Amino acid sequence: MIDEETLAQINGKYVMPPDAGPAWRAASDYGFDMSLVEEALRLTPEQRLEQHQRALDMILELKEAGQRHAAK
Repeated sequence: MIDEETLAQINGKYVMPPDAGPAWRAASDYGFDMSLVEEALRLTPEQRLEQHQRALDMILELKEAGQRHAAK
C-alpha cells in the first residue's frame, strides 16, 4: 500500500518539508509554487545566473524577431 505522501509525490503534488517554517507555509498556502523555490535553491549561484542569462538571451531574441517582423 502507498502512503499519502508517496502518492502525492507520484501525482506531482507539492509535499511540504516537515521542517518548513511559518513563512514558508504561509507562502505555500498563499499559492506560491515552493517546489520552484526548492529547485532554485539546489543550484549554485553561478547556475542560477546561467539560467537567468539564457532566459534573458531568449527574450532579447524574441524581441528582435518581433521588431524585424513589424518592420516588414
